[in-house]
Amino acid sequence: MSQPRLTGGAHRGRVLPCAVAPGVRPSAARVREALFSIVGQDLGGERFLDAFGGSGLVALEAWSRGASVVVVERDRRAAAAIRANAAALGADVDLRAGDVLALAADLGAFDVVFADPPYRDPAAPVIAALAPLVRGVLVLEVADATPTPAPPPGMALDRRRAYGDTALAVYRPG
Repeated sequence: MSQPRLTGGAHRGRVLPCAVAPGVRPSAARVREALFSIVGQDLGGERFLDAFGGSGLVALEAWSRGASVVVVERDRRAAAAIRANAAALGADVDLRAGDVLALAADLGAFDVVFADPPYRDPAAPVIAALAPLVRGVLVLEVADATPTPAPPPGMALDRRRAYGDTALAVYRPG
């Protein structure tokens, strides 16, 4: 398998030099392109949360597009790989080690919240915990076969689109 590369922004085409941690499923290029078509290509001045860092690829894509990025990852090996890739690319991202559900209350507000929890985990508690952090949009990545969770109070489901075996559900306040 080839090393993942950034699909857009100032650092488009740059390859993640460090291997992705074992067991991590990076978001496919097609899904990342769709995500940034939804949230915007130019994220200068925006705060972006990657709630389940995994490979760090989405966080680094947001950084490449100018966002101020916070990435949360609970797995030590995955966090180490994110840290190494960010350092190799010269990326200024705020990496928080731990479970996003436990850390959510201390993270502040974000213009974009992206959540790609492990597919085996239920998504409804994730969006409920992250909804209070959203100023603009919350995007949830799930397996296409997974039913779309109902929006939490104060949010509405804007759309859901499938990209192969992956789907993006977009929630907005209101």
